[in-house]
Amino acid sequence: MTASFPRFQNFQHAASRAFFLLSTAVILGGCATQTFAPEVAPEYVIIRDFSPFYRMGPQQGRGPDTSLRADARVKLLRREMGFSLVQLEDLRTGYVANENMTPAPPRPAAQVKQEAETAAVKKRGGHRGDDAPLYSGPQVNDTPLPDPNVPPPDLNVEPEVVPKNIPAPDATPVTRPKFRY
Repeated sequence: MTASFPRFQNFQHAASRAFFLLSTAVILGGCATQTFAPEVAPEYVIIRDFSPFYRMGPQQGRGPDTSLRADARVKLLRREMGFSLVQLEDLRTGYVANENMTPAPPRPAAQVKQEAETAAVKKRGGHRGDDAPLYSGPQVNDTPLPDPNVPPPDLNVEPEVVPKNIPAPDATPVTRPKFRY
């Protein structure tokens, strides 16, 4: 009986170590991110109106850069916990909450064919049609240039003239309210 007891302890130790390694692998595997190239990225659709869109991330130190309307299609570039990196149809990239998007239904065949033709024209360096939107608004950290028609401010201002004899305010002492406990 004493001879089999150490074997049982070794088996129990090995089994607990194997369980620990297996559970660690499962936990870390669940935290892994999925990354996709823009050409093969799965499409998702925004399900909530005015979903916040962050260019740098949800903790970028200011509010969202814009908000997305419901039914807007995005490409999932990197799926992470909480927020995922997506690419909008106008090629901007940023972060959207996972709870605000769901896998998109497949596009109609005619629309897929038209997008393929537009991509082929773009690849050859041809003209982009009006059907392919391109973002041309302000970018992150853009600073506006000064207006050349506005004159510079005049900083040579005389100091304000203050009279020497300023009348004193009413000199009655302020009485504190008395409270009872």
